[in-house]
Amino acid sequence: MAYRKLLANAIYFLLVICAVTSTAQSASVETLYNEIDKLPPPQRQKRLEDGARKEGAFKFYGVPNAALLSAYTIGFMKRYPFIKAEFWRGSGNKLVFRTLTEHRTGQLDTDAVLVGTENAMTLKRSGIWVRYHSPESVNFRKEFTDRDDYWHADSLGVSTLAYNTKLVRREEAPKGYEDLFDPKWKDNLSIDMEPERALAGWLTAWGEQKTRAFVEGLIKNGAVVRRGHTQQAQLMCAGEFKVAVEIYPDAILRMKQEGCPSAIVFPHPTPAQISGAIGIYANTPRPHAAALFIDFMMSSDGAKILASTGRLSGRKGVRSLYDELNNLEERGIPLLIVGPEQSELVAKPMEKIMKEILVP
Repeated sequence: MAYRKLLANAIYFLLVICAVTSTAQSASVETLYNEIDKLPPPQRQKRLEDGARKEGAFKFYGVPNAALLSAYTIGFMKRYPFIKAEFWRGSGNKLVFRTLTEHRTGQLDTDAVLVGTENAMTLKRSGIWVRYHSPESVNFRKEFTDRDDYWHADSLGVSTLAYNTKLVRREEAPKGYEDLFDPKWKDNLSIDMEPERALAGWLTAWGEQKTRAFVEGLIKNGAVVRRGHTQQAQLMCAGEFKVAVEIYPDAILRMKQEGCPSAIVFPHPTPAQISGAIGIYANTPRPHAAALFIDFMMSSDGAKILASTGRLSGRKGVRSLYDELNNLEERGIPLLIVGPEQSELVAKPMEKIMKEILVP
């Protein structure tokens, strides 16, 4: 947690520096996109492809796992074989710190940056991204596109309850958060050390006081704090504890296919974060290829690539690998969707709760 705070302070310092930096290159990129947006769809596409052929390449930074980034890259090159695409993967704040540092020193060699919900507003304020509006955004809810067109998001990250079906019968399983305080779950609960997705939803729905009381109540009922959602899921599957307080359902459903005795429960509310925010670098040397990549990620083909990993695509009509995650709102699942702006608003109380209650 101390390292996270140090890194966050360093990012803030770089943010101040980058925010006052503007270049003729970024202005020319935005002018180009404004011109292209005025064209009819076929001419718009031709203009982008003609420009991308001359550029011949595309690079981006991203935080999702390498398998997904690679799948996006391969799919993009299959559609546009005249573009050589590559990526660099980094984690959360480390990727943001590197991006801002390289931008400040004039060494940032990328065309787009893909980050998590928690860092989207930081990059927006920094001036790293340039405005671009993908025509594919009409196929997403408005929450998946920045109101000023600096980023587009590809997915929805959900947090649910889960339980081991060998240890817990369905009729005895918790139906919601209030059931977790039942003495029968004493010492049989688990929560991640940094449950950011769930905390963002709880803080949005309940406020800081009730959220703090809820987390403290879990600890009093013997909830064990684990580091890492993957480890938490694996231990639940192995029977180390009966119930996971907040779990990534796509991961546990994947393990279920591999033999994990598990089931998920959608509580009220079910936290869901807008995820995978990507924006074009303001000083990109390859603006045509960058625009084509954003459009591809948001396209039906791009959404199917994401959905093939089990994640929930934000694009309307695209199904997940797992039936349990399809048509959630139509089934009456009480999703509480949290976007980057709201995530930033609850960031401080979130850090406080994690530091004071969950992190040893």
